[in-house]
Amino acid sequence: MFTLNDILQGNTNNIHIHCSTTPSPELVFRSAHHDSRQIEPGDLFIAIKGEKTDGNNFIPAVARSGAVGALCTAPASDVPPEFVQIVVPNVVTALHETARVRVQRQPSTIRIGITGSNGKTSTKEAVATVLSHKIPTLKTQASYNNEIGYPLTLLRLQPQHRYAVLEMGAQWVGELAWLCKTIASPHWSIITNVGAAHLEYFGSQERVVVAKTELVQALTPEGIAILNYDDMHVRGMADKTQAYVLYYGQGKGATVRASNVGGDTLFGHSFTLHYQGRQQAVQLRLAGEHGVTIALAAAAAGCAAEMPLDEIAVALEALAPAKGRGEIKPGPNRSTLIDDSYNANRQSILAIAQALHKTQVAPNGRRWAVLGDIFELGSFAPAEHFACGQALAGTIDYLIAIGDLARFYAEGAIAAGMSAKNVTYLRAHVEQRSELEGAKQLAADLLKREVRANDLVLLKGSRGMRMETILSLF
Repeated sequence: MFTLNDILQGNTNNIHIHCSTTPSPELVFRSAHHDSRQIEPGDLFIAIKGEKTDGNNFIPAVARSGAVGALCTAPASDVPPEFVQIVVPNVVTALHETARVRVQRQPSTIRIGITGSNGKTSTKEAVATVLSHKIPTLKTQASYNNEIGYPLTLLRLQPQHRYAVLEMGAQWVGELAWLCKTIASPHWSIITNVGAAHLEYFGSQERVVVAKTELVQALTPEGIAILNYDDMHVRGMADKTQAYVLYYGQGKGATVRASNVGGDTLFGHSFTLHYQGRQQAVQLRLAGEHGVTIALAAAAAGCAAEMPLDEIAVALEALAPAKGRGEIKPGPNRSTLIDDSYNANRQSILAIAQALHKTQVAPNGRRWAVLGDIFELGSFAPAEHFACGQALAGTIDYLIAIGDLARFYAEGAIAAGMSAKNVTYLRAHVEQRSELEGAKQLAADLLKREVRANDLVLLKGSRGMRMETILSLF
């Protein structure tokens, strides 16, 4: 929730209002969206001009959908007379300035920034779930974690929100520091891990470390850096911040720690949660050991918020996998399918594959992995896919690789000892939709022929591969 006055205060130069009457500066906007399909009555439309689509062309449509106004560079003529068009030289810059003003108007809300190579969205959901058990909490929608999504989330602040859980992504060194300086810095920062994500942009894992460290460097001495103790790169960030450091993990040095990890690897581990001499039993519904790590990050946020450990445990036990992130679904021929299709890098593929490997199956049960390309790796792509394939050998029984770069999964798996007859490579370019969907159909047909009732089937790939469309083919 924000007002026209927030926009006016943040953008004092070259701003023009197009409306039949002079709108009140106290005019309230429920929220803001740059996707016209998400507009609801009372919203402000952010008309961004991109390489392929000009948001200004959708202004008449959002006015008919009930939007109160639009932030734009060119006003539309085919709109109701009371529709407010706020014309600025640069819509994205104006969005940033508006969010900055809105945040400054609500200093009592604790902003919690979350970044890392894997698990940002799942951690964001878990942290918000825990804190919401205590008091109203805002969270980032979906994975809106960039220069557009971050300010849009902040514009959804309500007066009752005590916490704002904010997913923050980066594709270049300096981006997180820039978001903090331009819009708003977090009061607490949570770093999940550092891996080989977005190497096409960063150039090396060392530069990924530098980029993620920026979120703890932005903290003041009164802030809290919540760091994954089990990741050596993240643990080392303690030396880069002036904030109080709160470690979470399974290592002995973690302040918020899990011990006695056991139970079902696929359907959710059990563990004992420790903090400041107290302990509490927890039973999760999240897959894999990475599910325990996600839960510990959320527990650390709850501890920082001074929540009782038993309340934190109740919240953790209510966690369920986010869409496309370890969801357990019926597979072909009454098999069990793990839908982890939302996104992928090597570390996240191997984490969920290990969960399959450690899950007990019937004597004739087998483990399948259906994998699509990993994007944004640049020149590192062949080596990353090959290394992933190598690591999968001995972990899964059958591999179906779909895409262009996916051939390196197959080559790596065979090189590491997986039988070639258990590896299927289906070549397809993501830009050629018919070819990609044809390859998915072939994969679905193979699974329907070969998969048995006691088998486990993993579905995973980068977002652009849209691996979840295979589900409709069974």
